[in-house]
Amino acid sequence: MDGSETDTAKQDQVVHDADFTDMHLKVGELLIAQPLAVSGAEPFTVSFIGAHGRLSFLTSLPSAGDRGMWVTPGSQFKFRVVHGMYAYAFTARSLRTHSRPYPYVHFSMPEGVKYRQIRQSHRLETRLPVEISRADGSRTLAIMRDISEHGAKLEMSCLLDEVGAEITLTIPILLPQAVSSLTVTGTIRNRGDLEHAMAAGRFYYGVSFTSLAPEAATLLQHFIDHLLAEQLA
Repeated sequence: MDGSETDTAKQDQVVHDADFTDMHLKVGELLIAQPLAVSGAEPFTVSFIGAHGRLSFLTSLPSAGDRGMWVTPGSQFKFRVVHGMYAYAFTARSLRTHSRPYPYVHFSMPEGVKYRQIRQSHRLETRLPVEISRADGSRTLAIMRDISEHGAKLEMSCLLDEVGAEITLTIPILLPQAVSSLTVTGTIRNRGDLEHAMAAGRFYYGVSFTSLAPEAATLLQHFIDHLLAEQLA
């Protein structure tokens, strides 16, 4: 790693202070919330609804399956959210829960927000099993070693195809209280050294995603934001 890369890595670890309004949260944006009262409590995802001046902010009621989870007033939660280049974290206390006209929760405004810059590529290391379909209709399995909104790195135990070939990936999307899959088309942009791969029995391919439908792009971004928030917690 050269000097500039070292400086960038150090810069990414610096934690800064911010105000709640500095996050510029949008209605419908997903936040990862984790109860602090119980050690090891599982995080869940809620949607940002809005803010009541500088007194409180509102989110959707967390759910487990098809049922809403009632939030006890006074409970402390740690929230995490990722915006582009930055990951934010803050703690807030639940004030009250409402069931009408729809389920939502009031949380106290946090006294402060911590944030730090994340690396520019937003490429995250993973070990997700994915299914790949080739142009001839044949299918195979691979391990997705990293992912970004633009592409992924695949690890395989067999040859996939030539550089430039188009493939289709089915990616499992694992979010709190929601499990689904995302099917995207991509183009093989590069391949690891073939001689070394043959000797090791592991083949690596870089894939760039082609244009995604708006719904698919949103789902992929939510998944990446969730992974980022978990890794930077």
